[in-house]
Amino acid sequence: MRLFGGAQRRASRGRDAGAATTAAFQPPADAAAQLSRVESRLRAVAAEPGERLAELALHGIEAGGKRLRPALAVCSAIAVGGPEAVDERVVDAATAVELLHLASLYHDDVLDSAPLRRDRPSANALWGNHAAVLGGDVLLSHAYRVAAGLGTAELRRLAHTLTALCSGQIAETATQFDHHRALADYDASIRGKTATLLSTSCWLGAAAAGAAPHVAESLACFGMELGVAFQIVDDVLDLYGHAIGKPTGSDLRAGVFTLPVLMALQHDPALVDLLIEGIDQAGIEEVARRVRTARADRRAVGIALDRVQAAFAYLAEPSLRPHGKRLLTSIGELALAPLERLGLGARIRRWRSAVPPDLGHHTAAQVA
Repeated sequence: MRLFGGAQRRASRGRDAGAATTAAFQPPADAAAQLSRVESRLRAVAAEPGERLAELALHGIEAGGKRLRPALAVCSAIAVGGPEAVDERVVDAATAVELLHLASLYHDDVLDSAPLRRDRPSANALWGNHAAVLGGDVLLSHAYRVAAGLGTAELRRLAHTLTALCSGQIAETATQFDHHRALADYDASIRGKTATLLSTSCWLGAAAAGAAPHVAESLACFGMELGVAFQIVDDVLDLYGHAIGKPTGSDLRAGVFTLPVLMALQHDPALVDLLIEGIDQAGIEEVARRVRTARADRRAVGIALDRVQAAFAYLAEPSLRPHGKRLLTSIGELALAPLERLGLGARIRRWRSAVPPDLGHHTAAQVA
């Protein structure tokens, strides 16, 4: 039974940054066991306010997802103190970041008029925009309530993260259909709208496990650089939708010109004639073809590899446990997995061969 008003079903792009790049994520047994505790905590928190609000909140939770952000929190805690470090505080840290993420998805779907989220009707499609906005607000309140139990510093960090998320999204919106969008503006936007929450996930998990401040910040930097890589790869994949079973050109339709398109414009200025409102499927396919001709997709992938390199360098912190570092490295590898299907496999393999066992410095320039 629907508890709220009529459905709104309008076509849109409904994005979940990182979703395409985490499809193969299967956490090791010890991490998976801890993530099951997070799953139980999410449902318990969402069920507390009463039936109507619980249905709204649980709709997003039960849609599933790969739980990338809780995984980063849990694995950061394991890197700090081993599996035994994942106590109730760490579970709450992982729960808080996922609740904040889910809240942002509810609001994003309203802004985008998205009919689907993770192959299910979105909250706004089922119950309308008003209910979906309120559902996102409820999830935000849950996130802050859980984080408040961790301490003032943790609550402040989560608040700053929400500000960064909003700032990054507003910056992107302000440059819609702007083919003069600067690469620096693109970088700042994705650090805000995507990477900041991955950074906070690592920081909260580490801090909850008792990490020294400099260790927690090293892991936060790991999450930030990894988040940038995930977003760049997602932006490349948006031009290859046909190859990965996704719609092609969602960003182009929305007037969001991402790194591969901006880099292609540097070599093919006439491409701007195709970057118009109301671009059709033929136009999207032509843009994608010209991006590939300019090798802008490969150069964008090279930058993503550099960001993964930078992320792995932060794992060289001596006090981190080897098992936790391996878990975090395996998550980092997820950003690269879909590229194997795009004719970039040899490039990725050369990059991987340059990663030393101790996760020290290496260069992605050799594969750019």
